Amino acid sequence: MRSSEATLEIEKILSNDKLPNLEVYKLLDHELTKLNENFENINSNSRQEIVTEIEQMTSDYKNWGLYLTSFLLTCTKDQKFLEDIFEYIEEVRIDVLHFVYWQITSFLFTTPKLKTEQNTNRLRRIYRKYFEYFNSQIANEAKWIPYEERNKDLVVVVAGQVLSMLHSPTQVALDHCKALINLKKNVFLINTADMPRSIATPYFGAVLSNYIEGYNQTDKLMYENLSVPFFQCQKEMPNGSQIMELMQMILHLKPLFVLSISGSNLSSDLFSNFVPVITLPLAYDLPISESTFSILPRKINTADLNTLKELNRSQESVIESVFTYKYTPPQTKMHREFFGLGEDNFVLAIVGNRLDIELDDSFLIELDDLLKSNDHTRIMFIGELKNYKKVTSQYVTLEKKSVHVGVQKDLAAVYELCDAYLNTVRSGGGTSAAIALRQGLPVFTYAFGDVAHTAGEYYHINSFDDVKTFIKNWGNPVFRERERSVAINRADEIFDSEKVMREIIETMTKSPHFY
Repeated sequence: MRSSEATLEIEKILSNDKLPNLEVYKLLDHELTKLNENFENINSNSRQEIVTEIEQMTSDYKNWGLYLTSFLLTCTKDQKFLEDIFEYIEEVRIDVLHFVYWQITSFLFTTPKLKTEQNTNRLRRIYRKYFEYFNSQIANEAKWIPYEERNKDLVVVVAGQVLSMLHSPTQVALDHCKALINLKKNVFLINTADMPRSIATPYFGAVLSNYIEGYNQTDKLMYENLSVPFFQCQKEMPNGSQIMELMQMILHLKPLFVLSISGSNLSSDLFSNFVPVITLPLAYDLPISESTFSILPRKINTADLNTLKELNRSQESVIESVFTYKYTPPQTKMHREFFGLGEDNFVLAIVGNRLDIELDDSFLIELDDLLKSNDHTRIMFIGELKNYKKVTSQYVTLEKKSVHVGVQKDLAAVYELCDAYLNTVRSGGGTSAAIALRQGLPVFTYAFGDVAHTAGEYYHINSFDDVKTFIKNWGNPVFRERERSVAINRADEIFDSEKVMREIIETMTKSPHFY
């Protein structure tokens, strides 16, 4: 495909001043989606010409500059286009800033090479600007509730999204509600539904959050055998009247503190004007938050200290802890032969919700080589992988020695068919790795991302040679049992939410920031 052919229709759409904006958006989206899908099949010189021509269009058609730049960022993963988007949102409406902030957050999560300390801290500064815009407007409302006046038996838990029990952040929120209840606290759960549900400005490949309308008709959620008092925001954020309603709720309830699940939650951060707020991240980074305290589920490091200094936050506001997970035992019994696997196979599980993105060529080449050198080894891909046949057809051994079992609700049961877990180079995956450990599976991972922290340094690999050596030793029954015990012992540390929550509260309440 010549670059003139690739961009001619785009130029034609943009130059037609008789088309309404909505029609332009639809037509552009159709053309750019096709181009993005074929981008990797175009030779490198033509790709560069296309990028150069579209980059010129961002100047010629400024109203569509962000949209075109977001396309270029999606297809090239080039830092300079991320910089352009960062600069763009310096001067935009607050709802647009909120929308684009979440688009960048989503993009960095799925693009590890751009999730740098510099880019993350740029996001922190953008979020602070967003927070301060609203915080300045409630200066007259900010009335701190002294410790003596707060309800010592009540904790408000705030989540940015509450979906089904298959949704990991929802599980984390409800599991911490359960831990607090077991610690003799009353709990009130609020879903602020903070992430964008509609498009505030044209953006290529915009990610919108899911929302369960039915939760608006209930004032409680059932979790295991517990009934959790519940409120869900109906208005899409940011919404001034909705935020004011939530603040009035906090002023009325006067909780001992607020536990904010995830981070980047405007409402819970605003609550820190009234009561202590502690933010629990859903990853192993310092949460992006303006709350009183932040939980860091690992040891603090030099980069964290630099970030705190840059943000003028005290080290005492950070509580080192352990990230905990929710475990559901196997609900069914599965058999290897159903998936075409033999009892003598060494089965490696590769798990993910974004495997089409996360399985890059370098990883697949190493995987294919691993299978060539270990005749009895098999790969089980678990999760969303629409391009499974296309991916494996490029690697002869991988095609013969792998199976794709799709999304599995009963992950623990599937793991009973596996011998170990192999992680792709990605940001997420902590929950799937934690369940694997609980099932006694060793977890192989490079020292990057959530899985690396979940599994611990014991499981960090330098190359696939480490995996090959492990597989060779697997035939030794003593080695096998020892490795299974190591995995289960690690799991014991990361599945006790009640113990960890108790330790967090004890540390927090001793702080001078808790008053």
